[in-house]
Amino acid sequence: MRLGVRSCCALVGLVLLLAVPPADAAPPSVPDSELTALFIHYYGAVKKGRWDEALGLLHERLKKAMNVQTPKELAVRDVVAQQNLIEGFRRYDNLDVTRTEIDLTSIKATVTASGDGNVAGQVVYDLVVFPAGPGRPLMYRVVMDVGLAQGQIIRLSQASMVRIDPGAIGDAV
Repeated sequence: MRLGVRSCCALVGLVLLLAVPPADAAPPSVPDSELTALFIHYYGAVKKGRWDEALGLLHERLKKAMNVQTPKELAVRDVVAQQNLIEGFRRYDNLDVTRTEIDLTSIKATVTASGDGNVAGQVVYDLVVFPAGPGRPLMYRVVMDVGLAQGQIIRLSQASMVRIDPGAIGDAV
């Protein structure tokens, strides 16, 4: 009986070793720094209201999914998204918020897969939330799942948002 358990454990260990890619496996063709730079560029353009520039970074498939074809439509979409986020804080957190802002210095991206001009990854950034009235801004860490095709953003979906400012570590939204 004991020999059977050891054999089974040895077999499972061998399968796990074979499933792990070797340390010298080829890295993704797009480095994390390039993906990070693209999203700093995109969010920086949005933050500064450079809608032509931001729209140019979006792939046609994402433009269709977002129902935007002009820089003006992207600007309107951004204003509506900001209002929805503020309303979400009011409704679900009982928090009156005047505005939110992405901390561009906090943007970090990680490539999880790439090939044939397509890239999948995650972008992490800090969202600064400004409550109405007195008080300090609140910080949230946002994780986005992203996809690129031909160097343009094809997919952006929020994976998580967690409050990270002191005193609220671990509060999930």
